[in-house]
Amino acid sequence: MKTTLKYTLPLAGIMMFVACGDDSSSSPAASGNKYILHEDKQTFGIIHDRCYVSESNTRWDENVDTSWYHYKFVGNKLVVFADGNTADKHYEWNGEEAEDSESSQVMAGGSKGNIFGTWKTTTERCRYEDGEIDCDNNKEDEESNSTIYVLDVSKSNLTMSWEMEKNYCPAEDLEYDIEDLLDYNDVEEYSVSSSDCNTVKFKANGKSVTATISMSIDKENVATREVTYTSGSKTCLSSFKKVSKMLQIPESLCNADDMSKYMKKAPGYPHKYQVDNDEEFYPCLSDMLGVEIEY
Repeated sequence: MKTTLKYTLPLAGIMMFVACGDDSSSSPAASGNKYILHEDKQTFGIIHDRCYVSESNTRWDENVDTSWYHYKFVGNKLVVFADGNTADKHYEWNGEEAEDSESSQVMAGGSKGNIFGTWKTTTERCRYEDGEIDCDNNKEDEESNSTIYVLDVSKSNLTMSWEMEKNYCPAEDLEYDIEDLLDYNDVEEYSVSSSDCNTVKFKANGKSVTATISMSIDKENVATREVTYTSGSKTCLSSFKKVSKMLQIPESLCNADDMSKYMKKAPGYPHKYQVDNDEEFYPCLSDMLGVEIEY
């Protein structure tokens, strides 16, 4: 059975799009446009380039599928619904599909009733359901929120991105994950504590370990989390990279070396890019602690 640390991982990136018109209801225009905006139907589509993967090679194709969204205004908030993309046989929202709260993002920051502006998901947990928005302001009960969506719409472009939440403290999640990992592997006596937002120290099986975490989002949509575990002279590195299926895998990753681990898991159309070094990390951590760790 495989066990992994339950990190809440960010998705990343900024995608810039060329406008397809200034009309109140833009329509798919000439080849080369990267987004579609219909203000009258309150929908927009993001047109993606994609990396196609086979067992032996990769291929980069431009403007091959569209991710569709629809939106509505509720008070001074904007609710954006992810409707899927054409590669998954989902097409533009026609107003008849059920609105799933799990596929929605509640955003604030723009002007009431006006899609143009900069909108960001709220730092508190907000959910849309049955036409209403409910926000949980109880910080103690909230799960850690490592990232936020950013939607920036003007008359000349439409940008969707992810960014790190400024007040996020990754060591809080890391502390929980280390406890969960040690419990799962029946380590009976241990202690875990965080010393700052990037460092967790723990003792297990008589070994003292310092874990240092870093999380970042680069301009090419790639979210990276690295945790370095140090005990005495021994060091183990846990690394994880991910691109959301709703964002575009950058062309720089469209090569056999970067996609090889992904290809082993799911040859064919890459709905997401997600790689880790678990096969190297867990044996290293097992040796460091002197405990057999399942993964």
